[in-house]
This record gives sequence, structure tokens and C-alpha cells, in this order.
Amino acid sequence: MTFVEESPERLVMDVVWPRPGHRAAEHVHPSQEERWTVLEGRAAFAIGGVEHEAGPGETVVAPAGVRHLAWNPTDAPVRLRVELAPALRWRSFVERLFAGEDPVALLAEFADEVRRP
Repeated sequence: MTFVEESPERLVMDVVWPRPGHRAAEHVHPSQEERWTVLEGRAAFAIGGVEHEAGPGETVVAPAGVRHLAWNPTDAPVRLRVELAPALRWRSFVERLFAGEDPVALLAEFADEVRRP
């Protein structure tokens, strides 16, 4: 994950999903819109229970408050640009999660950013 742009209004990240079929847990951003633009490969999404696939140049949006998850449905890596608006404390959440902190404790601390549905 590479942080591309950060302001109070928006956080932009470039990410690679190398593992086929790997899915993050379904979640909700109570007050953030999440937007994915596929740069390379194909990505799959379930937003509000509706599944979508997107290829290079296509954008998929999960509005604030809508449950969603995303994954790599292929055998090849997927490169995406991910935007969250507003940024809130999402960068801190992601950095701490990938550093190995307890996900349950982080969910409690970052309830304004992310919740389980």
C-alpha cells in the first residue's frame, strides 16, 4: 500500500491485491465513502449485498453507511487506487492494523471509521 494523497477531505492509496480469492471481512464506513478504481487486473465487490466486477479504468463506489467487501477474483495480482472521503483517521487505522495490532481493539478505537455490519 502506498499513500498517494492525504487531506482532511480525502485519503488516496494505491494498493495491490496479490492473493487470489482473499477477502477482507465485510464492513461499513459510517461516514466515509470508499471508491476503488481498477488500474490493472480485475476486482470483485459486494456493496449492499450486490456483487460487481470491474476491470481497468472502471470505478466502484461504496457510499457511507453501506456494508461492503472487495476481493481479487482472479489468479493474477490486481492494482487499484482506493479513495476514502473524508479521510478521518483511516491512515492510522490501516498502518496499525498492518503493523499487527489487535483488530478487535482497533475496531473499538476506530468506530467512526469502520464497523462490522
